[in-house]
Amino acid sequence: MFFSVKTIALVASTGLIGASAMTIEERGSSLCNQRNYGAQGYPWQSYSTPGAFCSPQKPSNNKYWKQIPFWDGGDKVRCSGSQRNNYNVCKGGNRHTNLPKKCNPPHRWGGKGNKGPTSTSTKAATSTVVPAASSAAASSAAAASAVDSAVTDATTSTDSTTVTSAAPAASSAPVLVVDPLSDPVCDLSYQVTYLNYTMVAPNGVWAGLTVGSATQDASYMTYTLATSVDDCLRACDQIEGCTFVNTYYDVNEEENYLPKHADGVLTCSMYSSCVGTEKNDNFGGQDDPNTIVNSNGYCKSAACISN
Repeated sequence: MFFSVKTIALVASTGLIGASAMTIEERGSSLCNQRNYGAQGYPWQSYSTPGAFCSPQKPSNNKYWKQIPFWDGGDKVRCSGSQRNNYNVCKGGNRHTNLPKKCNPPHRWGGKGNKGPTSTSTKAATSTVVPAASSAAASSAAAASAVDSAVTDATTSTDSTTVTSAAPAASSAPVLVVDPLSDPVCDLSYQVTYLNYTMVAPNGVWAGLTVGSATQDASYMTYTLATSVDDCLRACDQIEGCTFVNTYYDVNEEENYLPKHADGVLTCSMYSSCVGTEKNDNFGGQDDPNTIVNSNGYCKSAACISN
């Protein structure tokens, strides 16, 4: 089998390792020509299936994994065609965008955007103790986190600096207003907007308990699976208009033979606009034994344009 110089160059540019070189040539079956880039249903639906696996090596070769193709470069495959000038992914990449309204992202120590105290003091907040999810859910979360410590590259692979909490501590002292773009935590060209987001489940078997929470939004584009956050972000970079990625573990120990529930495998949910946490919910992880674990948000914001 022979490949053109153009095809070989495209293989190198997409960074694909495990997939055949032929898969990056645009054709009718290319993921970019399929609805939602091959994903069936939405990631929060239990019967859904991902469009592709975007890490170099699948963790299993069972019949379920064989049904999921490797990521083929998304819209990047169009860069070898005559329409390449119509795609930002072929001309320097997707445009950086704004953070969601009221976004309160984590910062590294010593945020440069500190605007100083406000003119008034706030009253001390009243804390409410919220029960954690059941021990079964907790053990699932611990198992998922232990299996793939690589996911910590959300904060450690790009910057070893300690990350501060975005939320101010309850105090009667003046509130410090921090520019959300100052001292950002960046992973590749994406700003981390939240880490391990949780909420109190409004219904389901976890009702009233603190559980993981994932994004649902009309700007949804596709979802893939991966074994590292960076692989998710690189795939988003190859999808025209993709600017936001929500990564999390969709834990279901009774069905961990299925790719989306496999130990150490991330769900990479991708969107065309940066989505705030008000669009996060527990739907899809609200029933035992499903739990959403380590839900993180990554926005292609102007704060990380040089990263």
